[in-house]
Order: sequence, then C-alpha cells, then structure tokens
Amino acid sequence: MAKVFDDAGKTFNDAGENAAKRRGRSEDRGGLGRHSADRRRAAGEPRHALCSAEKFFWAMLLIATLLSSRDIMRRLGIEWRHRTVAVIVEYRDVVLLSRQAGESPEITYAKMRERGAVGITAAELTGKDLASGMLPLTYGSLASLPYFARSGLNEPLDHAALLVDNADPNLQNIVDFLRLRMKGLVINPSVSNTLIVLPNSPDELADAGVLPDFGALSFAEREGIVSLYRPAPSPGVSGTVASDTIRWLDGRYPAISGVVPAGQIIVGFPDVAPFAQALKELDIPVAQAEFIRQIGISELLSLVRPSILPLHSLVRDELISRRMTRNQIIERMVRAVHERSIRILLLRPYELYSVGKLDPFLDDLRSIKDSLNRKGYAVGWPEAIPMFGSSLPAAVGLAAVFLVTLWSYALRYSGALEFEVTFGGAVVMCLSSLALGFAAWKIYMVSRPLGGFCSALVATEAALWAMDRYEKLFAGMIAGLLIVLAGGLSIAAFYGTTDAMLRLAPFSGVKLTLLLPPLLLMAYDLKGRIHPESLAEIVSRPPLWGELALMALMLLGAAVMTVRSGNVSFVPGWEARFRDILERVMWIRPRTKEFLVGYPCLFIYYAFKNRGWAPNYREVLRIGASLAYSSAINTFTHFHTLLPLTVVRVVNGWWLGVVVGLAVLVLIDYLCVPIWRMGGRELFD
Repeated sequence: MAKVFDDAGKTFNDAGENAAKRRGRSEDRGGLGRHSADRRRAAGEPRHALCSAEKFFWAMLLIATLLSSRDIMRRLGIEWRHRTVAVIVEYRDVVLLSRQAGESPEITYAKMRERGAVGITAAELTGKDLASGMLPLTYGSLASLPYFARSGLNEPLDHAALLVDNADPNLQNIVDFLRLRMKGLVINPSVSNTLIVLPNSPDELADAGVLPDFGALSFAEREGIVSLYRPAPSPGVSGTVASDTIRWLDGRYPAISGVVPAGQIIVGFPDVAPFAQALKELDIPVAQAEFIRQIGISELLSLVRPSILPLHSLVRDELISRRMTRNQIIERMVRAVHERSIRILLLRPYELYSVGKLDPFLDDLRSIKDSLNRKGYAVGWPEAIPMFGSSLPAAVGLAAVFLVTLWSYALRYSGALEFEVTFGGAVVMCLSSLALGFAAWKIYMVSRPLGGFCSALVATEAALWAMDRYEKLFAGMIAGLLIVLAGGLSIAAFYGTTDAMLRLAPFSGVKLTLLLPPLLLMAYDLKGRIHPESLAEIVSRPPLWGELALMALMLLGAAVMTVRSGNVSFVPGWEARFRDILERVMWIRPRTKEFLVGYPCLFIYYAFKNRGWAPNYREVLRIGASLAYSSAINTFTHFHTLLPLTVVRVVNGWWLGVVVGLAVLVLIDYLCVPIWRMGGRELFD
C-alpha cells in the first residue's frame, strides 16, 4: 500500500507545489514563536521577552476561563436546581377519553395523574366552541333563539346571544365575567332562563374568546390540580380589560398556575402592559409555547420576565407528516426537556387512532415520567428561573478571548509567528481586555457584535492550530478542541443570562460564526501562499473544471448552512430519522456537520499534505475543516441547552469525527486512489 501512496502522490504534484517550494514557503507555521528563544540563545542575544507568543496565547485563554468560572458555576447551579417538569393534558381530551372508556372524567384523570400528569388546560372558549355545546347553554344569533326568550327586546337580531338556565351554578360567574369583558351587554332574566345579548355578531366572535371553560376550572379546583389558563383575543378587549378578567378569575379559581395565550394575536394587544402587570402581581407565569410565533408575544414575555416557563407540544400536522411513532413522540418530549430546558409538556391523544386512545396514552404518560426520572428530573409544577445578568469578570474574560485570538490571527497574517511577548506587551493586552470588557458589560452596542466576532475568531484560530500541526495529527486536533472549549465557555458565561436562556435575547452572531471563518482562512492562506497561487494568479488564468465544481459545491454548502441555521423546517425527514438514531445510541447527539463534514475534511487534509497530494485543491479541505470548529463554537450559543450537555455534544462531535475521518482515509486508500490512477486526474488538470 505504501507503493500505491508514492505513485499516487507523484501524480498529484504539479507546478503549484514546485512554485511554493521555490518561494521557500511552508505551511508549517504552527506554534506562535516556535524556536525563537533557541535562536536568540544561539546568537548570544540577551533575552528580554516574557514568553513566546504561543505560551502567551494559552495563558490568556486560561485566564479568560478562570474569569468566567464564577458565572459558569452560577449557571450550572441554576440548571441543577430547576429540574422539575409538568406534564399537562387538555381538559377536553380528558372528557373525550372518559366517554370512550365509559367512565367519569374524575376516574380517567386519576389514571393520568398516577402516571405523571400534574394538571390540565382550561381554554377560553370561542363562539365556535360555545355553538358546539362545550358549556351547558344555548349560543347563537339573537334571531336563532326561541321567541319567548327575546320577546320585548329591541336589540339587533344579528347580535350574538346566550340563553342560560337559571339553575346553572355558573350563571352568576358568566354574568360577572361578561360584564368585565364586554361593554353594552344586555341581560334579560325570566322565570327559568337568563338571556344575555352580546355587543358583537356571531361572525365576529367565531374565533374570539367569549367565556372561560368553567367546567375545566371547576374540575381543577375539585381535584386539587393545577390549571393552565388559555386566554384568547376578542374584539374590544384591551389590556386593561384583560387585566381585570385575569384578576377576577384568579380570585375565584386559585388553581390557575399559569397562562398560555391562545390565538394568533395576544389578548389585549397592542397594550399588553396592564395584562403583564396583573400576571406579575398575581405570580402567574406565562407558558412560552416553543416554535409558536404570535403577534405581541415578545412584548408580553419581556414584561413578565423572568416569570416564564417554556412549553412544548406536538401539533397534529407534524405528527402525520413525519409519520411519528409512539416511541418517537416519547423521545421527542424527553429530548425537549433534556436538551432545550422545556419545563411544561402538553401531551394530547394521538389523532392517528380512531378508537382505543386511552390505554396507549396512559402507557406513554408513564414512559415519559420514567424517562424523565432516570435523567434526574422530578414531575411536578416547575418554578421559573431567577433573573440574573452578566458580571464584569465574565465580560473581561470574553474580551480577553477576543483580543488574543485577533492578535494571534494578525501575527499569522503578517508572518510574525516568532514574535515574543514582553512584560509591557502583556500588560497592554490585560489592560485592553479590562477596558473592552467594561465597555461590553455596560454598552449594549459593544456587547452585541462582540460575541459574533469573538466566536468567529475562536473558530478560525482553532482550525488554524489544528491544520498547522499536520505532522502531529492528534496534537493539532486536541489543540483545536481546547481552544473551542475555552472560547465557548467564555461566550456562554457572558451571554448565558436569564434572557438568553429563555430565548428573549438570541445570540446575534450565529451567521457570522458560520461565514466569517472561511473568509479569514482564505485570506490567510492566499496571503501566506499556503495555497500555491495568489489571488492575482488565480484571477488571471483560465479556471479549471475542478475548481468550478468545488466552488459550486462550497457555495451550495454555505447557502444550506445559512438557511438551516436555527430553522428546523429545512431539515429533511431522512436526516431527522438519522438524528433520532444518534439520540438513542449516544447520550447526546453531536452535530452532523462536525463529524460528517468538518473533521473528516481535516483528516483528508492531513493525508494530502503529508503525502504531497493536490496542492491546488487542498484549500477546499481547509475550508471544510473550519466548518467543524464553527459549528462547535456555535453550539455554545444555544443558551437554552444545559451547559454540561453542550460540552458533551462538542466532545462527542470531536471523537466521532475522528472515527469517521479514519474511516474516510481507509476509503481513500482502497477506493479513491485506484480510481484516480485509472483516469480521474483529467478533471483537475
């Protein structure tokens, strides 16, 4: 096989490699300040330097990690203390399942409660809900009601109206709630019924909230369980009115432990401040539905923070389109808790089953509870995480990482890799870190872009440290991993605040982290002739077909990464199934672009460089390898994920990338090299 390598290596060498040798250039630029001290001593020069640039680089990363340690420990403590999860079911599903089972809702819910359910939802019923009979009353237009009920009234017949039996125990609650909710209400009592004429037409109220589900609220009070109230928008309901109604409901139904706004528009929008103020005074958290975008939800969440509980549910369309099995649903729910810090799971019976829904539903409730318990979570009503921000030491640590990686890249770019740091230079770097950290701590316009540029520089430096040590494969990979871990922890310490963990302040540098490292890498390679041609030489000569193909592939990959970043809807079904398999096999799934693309490209680059193969095309491998470190540092910006899981995910991507990379090398040796010798070279010549 060694002869195969030698023969193939000769065919890969071309004029670009020879030109690079004539210029006296070399890719071995790793080690900031390598051999500089030895040369000084050999020349008899006095040594005034504090240390080499390489040692100073690692010392600054260590200092930055120590400065970030307090904030990291605080976040770990908060994550450990808040490990209670609530499994909630729809009250109307309880009623439906009890009817199918031929038993009372109390008995059905007792079975659910035994298997992990802790509460129910209580919806605010719309006009359609009332017309379908969800409350024991008659609802419709005034003209559709019996004549005896509306005789003597001069109200428009197209207005909506309710006819309630006087024996209904919720009659007074209905009247009191509607008086708070709507102006211009007309109430006409009779001997046996009470007619309530609303100021809107049935069409206006078809999808608008009219009355609470008093059956659900009363059920929660009787059973001693929590209820999650779902207020809906309605015509004429301002923020003040919404505030008054939630205060009224809380006074009569203390079991209301949270609200999850329903509808496409938040109740009371655009003036949601009174509603938010009432929720804070009543200590009622808002359940933030994951992946749901409602008009006004960001304003409401920003006003009630940190009283927010992330909620996850599975919509019917997704279940059917992905043909999810029961095991996949269970894994999806448990993963949402474990990986994305979800604290409320809203579980519904499966729409795929027309009959016999109760028993599978109960079994899966039990499975979710057991899985959560095995992972260290308790089932109950959770508490919102406390409010906390960034500290000055964490800000200084982040600034130190940014400045030392920028400085290191500048040394590489200028060719001054044997630079040695003096005591004065070290003081300047420390003072600069302190000044920039203080500015980032106090000024939002400084802290916002700093994270994106810092993460991009960390990814670039990690990739360069790994690739410059091509002669010592694992030493370079370990160095790159350590740089990512140090930089990632500094970013997580400063930006991992309450707002970030609740996704109220998303990290603004994700796209920059993915796109800037390849550009910085290309600029460095062209400037230092690591790529055997300069930019002017590349532009002046005719392009090669191989270059065009690789360029198109790179542009396509960059576009796919940019679009997919933070957008799960662009993940194909086969990849989603592959991810599920990895989740079952490994404790935490690594990111596919790390172990399937980035690290294998690094291994191929090592092989090509050490064997002298294809110098004109190694640049695409270097750019592909940088993707691994961009993805890894980007993982630390997922602040809603538990920090230990983030570290494990990055490490898993690293070692699994090593395994895949070694497998790719075997594939190259036994498949690609023979094909190349049979004529594949024509594409690249």
